[in-house]
Amino acid sequence: MKKNIALLLFATLILSAGFSAEKKIELKVWESSGSEQSYIMYAIKEFKKVNPKVRIRCEPVESTDARNKIELDGPAGVGADIFVAPHDHIGALVTGNHILPVDNADEYMKDFLSLAKKAAAFDGVVYGYPLGAETYILFYNKDILKNPLKTWEEIISYAQNWNVPVENKFALSWAVTDPYYSFMFLDSFGATLFGPDGNNPKEHNLNSPEAIEGMKYFQKLRNLVLNIPAGDVSRDFCHASFHSGASPMIITGSWKINEFKKDGMNFGISTLPEFPGKNKPASSFSGVRLAFVSSYSEHPEEAKEFAKFITSREMLQKRFEITDQIPPRNDIQINDEYSKAIVNQLKYSKPMPTIIQLGRFWQCMGPAVSGIWDGDDVEKTMNIAAAAMDAVR
Repeated sequence: MKKNIALLLFATLILSAGFSAEKKIELKVWESSGSEQSYIMYAIKEFKKVNPKVRIRCEPVESTDARNKIELDGPAGVGADIFVAPHDHIGALVTGNHILPVDNADEYMKDFLSLAKKAAAFDGVVYGYPLGAETYILFYNKDILKNPLKTWEEIISYAQNWNVPVENKFALSWAVTDPYYSFMFLDSFGATLFGPDGNNPKEHNLNSPEAIEGMKYFQKLRNLVLNIPAGDVSRDFCHASFHSGASPMIITGSWKINEFKKDGMNFGISTLPEFPGKNKPASSFSGVRLAFVSSYSEHPEEAKEFAKFITSREMLQKRFEITDQIPPRNDIQINDEYSKAIVNQLKYSKPMPTIIQLGRFWQCMGPAVSGIWDGDDVEKTMNIAAAAMDAVR
């Protein structure tokens, strides 16, 4: 692998010949803290070996915050040259003219997974540089459960013996108020968000019979599995419960693998539980972490070269070793226990839509899922959410 990286660095050296010999070039990168930032720091050192005139510094900015930050900092001249964001932010970034397209996109994208190719493009133009594929899955504590529970009926049955609400002991925890996770109760029951291709804002299907059926099932899990008010089920609560063993299972993102490993937890992961009569794992949203080159960059060519460098085969192999996140390329093979489970769940996932109306979905469904969890009428609540979606088409 070191030999391959050396060859890649040599190729980058040739490209760097056009870089300014007059002065040092400074680039700023935004990436989430943790293992993701550790990878960027490693990549900066490798890139700098053959590009000594390019100085790169990385600032910790969470990927979910980068879009809002570039909208403010970009025009002010203090934004990043390269930043990382979830692929569903691409629509707003393009329509706001905040990012630049990828040069020679067909050649660059030829070895990426179809999931990544779709995620990196908007209106047929490629803007993103794919770093990793992710979804949410079922984690289970192997010190408590020898094998994962495969169905919601099994989880409900297990909860009857495990749950002690006054001690905050619950069989399964997850961020119930986050529409990112409530998608499983929509799509698994047949309510396709924005239509079969995820690009028709008129087909949100939030108040369809299928959506109402799925959200009614969601609501009944309050009393059967996780009997806590919506306002108290924070991500921090869920993760702390899993860490302490109070909850032997948690549904959360694949990006938590690295953290749980570092904490020394003995855990396994599995596909999401099956709903009654569905005979397959529940649906999930899948996402692709993308690097973007800011349209406000004073050094766009150098920024593009760094973005391509960090998403090359050799470097993404290294990124997997550092972050445990699935590299979205066809030419990288991974076979560890965790990766196999993630790849399996990805088969039942759907990429988050990239149309800008997805932002409205988050806004409308957040209050809806909280209210439903706390006992609001499902059909009435979903009709209100649907009306709010229709008002901004």
